[in-house]
Amino acid sequence: MNRRKVLKGIGLGIAGLPLISAKAAKPSLSDYHSSFDQDQTTDEKFWKKFRKDFYDVPQDFINLENGYFGVQPRPVYEAYIKNVERVNVNSSRYLRTKYSSDFKQIINKLSTFAGIASEEALITRNATEALNIAIQGLDWEEGDEVILSGQDYFSMIETFEMLEKQKGISIKRIKIPLLPESDEEILACYEAAVTPKTKGILVTHMIHLTGQIMPVKKIADRFKPQGIEIIVDAAHSFAQVDFKLKDLGADFVGVNLHKWFGNPLGAGLLYVNSNRVKDLKPLYGDRIEDVDDITKLGHFGTLSVPTVITIPDALAFNQTVTIPKKEKRLRHLQNYWTSRANDIPKVTITTPLDPTRSCAIASFKIEGMETKEVIAKLYEKAKVFTVIRYLEDQQVVRVTPSLYNLTSELDTLLDGIKSIT
Repeated sequence: MNRRKVLKGIGLGIAGLPLISAKAAKPSLSDYHSSFDQDQTTDEKFWKKFRKDFYDVPQDFINLENGYFGVQPRPVYEAYIKNVERVNVNSSRYLRTKYSSDFKQIINKLSTFAGIASEEALITRNATEALNIAIQGLDWEEGDEVILSGQDYFSMIETFEMLEKQKGISIKRIKIPLLPESDEEILACYEAAVTPKTKGILVTHMIHLTGQIMPVKKIADRFKPQGIEIIVDAAHSFAQVDFKLKDLGADFVGVNLHKWFGNPLGAGLLYVNSNRVKDLKPLYGDRIEDVDDITKLGHFGTLSVPTVITIPDALAFNQTVTIPKKEKRLRHLQNYWTSRANDIPKVTITTPLDPTRSCAIASFKIEGMETKEVIAKLYEKAKVFTVIRYLEDQQVVRVTPSLYNLTSELDTLLDGIKSIT
């Protein structure tokens, strides 16, 4: 056969094959590395594509209750599934031969992200466990006073109520203004409650009920020199707003990794200033570790290993988006709906709208309507899912958008609010 006939035969053979469509390359984090060099805060086209590339979003309702736990971005979720398979297949061989070195690297990376030393970090199962280790580890004596706010997280309040019964400490409850005009107004609430017997102050960095950001650093600077322990609940603020744990000025901070950090459910972090580890007694029995080794506080059994080894993937996602850009977008979403809801008759926003005092989380109420009814009607009329939160003297609707939410969904929320007022 000559060359022309050979080529013709090949051409006929190819023509006879079924057509195979080229599959589009799957988007990856690396495709977005340069995207966040620019300000994408208000670019809905960008966020719509970002959502399509990285999130599986429900089709039958709009989720505006992302405060309970965060929806994992697809790369994190896929890594988690692979890690479940990896641990299941390799079983105890992995845990006994490789996990220890992996865990050490994870602690180092997470600590760097959080702005603390690795010897100050303890991975826990959630923020509640982290804070219990710190609270119950301190040496409380009968008559010691602890200052709490009615807006602190109920589990932490209950921990102190338990110590009140067990050790005879005294709880002093203060009322924090919903819409403070200044940090000094908040500080004055604590100042009025402090006495020579005050041993500790629990303060929530971002209040889970309304999203108010508390001036933790100023509280620590004011009262730590008086020998008062400052214990910080940063479950919601970590990876939602841009700060490092040491910036708070407190010696004890508990956070969640399954909320705004975006890790699978079942991981938290406790920060203890390295100079204070020796002052905490283990909550769980431990007789091996040194008194100034933070691992003495972590003798609570096996963590969810697949959850822990997925932390680097959640970390990579946050580092790609960057926390400053994430914070700006989340605050924009909150401001988008709250500024418009403020103009709807009978609607009261119960979150401070000053950008230094809130971010993604905000809450509202409707005059003359039960909050449960508002939530039910929003879902019935607009398929918008929200949650009720109980303040000291009222109930509110909490609205919590995440990175995958769009302003068009907030328009649906606003239409729903209008339709029921």
